[in-house]
Amino acid sequence: MTKKIFGWMLIIALALAGSLAAQDKTQDQAKQTYDKAKQAIYQKNWTAALDALRMLEKSYPKSAYMGESYYWLGYSLDKMAAGMADQARKLETKKEAIDKLNTLLEGYAASNWAKDAKILRLQIAESLAKSGLEDYEKYIDGSIEEPEEPEEPEDSEDRHKARLTPDEEIKLVALHAMLGMDKEKAFPVLEKMVRTEKSDELRVQALFVITQSKDPKVIPLLTDLAVKDPSPKVRDMAFLGLAQSKDEAALDALLKIYGSAEAKGKERIFFALAQSKSPKATAKMVEVAKSDPDPKLRAQAIFWLGQHKDEASQALLFGLYNEAQDTKVKESLIMAFGQSKSPQARAKLIEIARTEKDAKAREQAVFWLGQMKGEDIAPVLVDIYKKSSDSKTKQMVIHSLAQSGMDKAVPMLIEMARAEKDSEAKKQIVFWLGQSKSEEALKYLRELLEK
Repeated sequence: MTKKIFGWMLIIALALAGSLAAQDKTQDQAKQTYDKAKQAIYQKNWTAALDALRMLEKSYPKSAYMGESYYWLGYSLDKMAAGMADQARKLETKKEAIDKLNTLLEGYAASNWAKDAKILRLQIAESLAKSGLEDYEKYIDGSIEEPEEPEEPEDSEDRHKARLTPDEEIKLVALHAMLGMDKEKAFPVLEKMVRTEKSDELRVQALFVITQSKDPKVIPLLTDLAVKDPSPKVRDMAFLGLAQSKDEAALDALLKIYGSAEAKGKERIFFALAQSKSPKATAKMVEVAKSDPDPKLRAQAIFWLGQHKDEASQALLFGLYNEAQDTKVKESLIMAFGQSKSPQARAKLIEIARTEKDAKAREQAVFWLGQMKGEDIAPVLVDIYKKSSDSKTKQMVIHSLAQSGMDKAVPMLIEMARAEKDSEAKKQIVFWLGQSKSEEALKYLRELLEK
């Protein structure tokens, strides 16, 4: 080997060594940043976690940690959103969380975190869809259509059966067989087991079998157990059986025992009432929405009433709003109006945004107007902006216009910026114009710079 060839080989070897050393250093720095983020997550310090994860994304995009870091970005954003009081910021943060999870699923499909990302994305998308953002329903529908490993339903028989002893499992199989052969003989055996068996798990299983029967004695038994049984598990299953029944007698029973039900039982009663088209069910939800001392239950009643799209239900909600004094109740009602596509709900939101004395309620109405589609919304928002002296309402109008995506929004924002004398409000408008890809916005920004 000549000295010249040897010299070149030595140079190449040194270069490779230097490159590998640089890669090792980069990986070490990436690991330190990732470890810092994970430590912040364990401490539930979401701000610090997001700072570290965004640094990892920006500075070490090719590191071995990027796939899983996108999961933790989505997770941390979702957790941060949960603590936000501002509804608009909360929804924007949840949207960003889904964007990060999508980056993982599209760019790192083979990652071990892909399945966790799909589950988390589904949960966040469900929250956004319930808030009226229909574009996120596609993630829920896609999860239904997409084949995944089978999971046992929360209240499935198999889930309970896994806790039974072998002898108890045999008993249960025998009861199923008996029910299929002779329902009249099976029912008293099942009822006796529910009332006298020592094992709560077997009692729950026997009760589950009973709920599958259409015997007229089922509803009275479930009602009695839901109120009086000493076992929370048995009471829970009795409530579930009543809530899932389509029998009018079950509805009457739920209405009767509502007052003595535990919080979880009340939630299930609401679900059952919401599925019913009975005037009695609607009347109960209106009663709760108006006067229940628990604000969470009032909000739930309003939510379920908001799912009814008929004019009568909407009129009830409008009446509730006019009578409401509590800000949280008003916000729940405004969300219900925002989820509705009716012209009446839109008109009500405009009325609230223009005339409501409660500042938070006004802000929420403006936010939901911004979520609505239609060229008539932008001029309404601009009019509200011009007539408002409240800075937070004006900020929400700016945000809603900027997020609307309507072609008319940019020239309106420019017009507002030209007329605005408040420097803080003007800065916010300029910021959002800077996020736009509009040539008109760019022209205005240049105009500002050249002054």
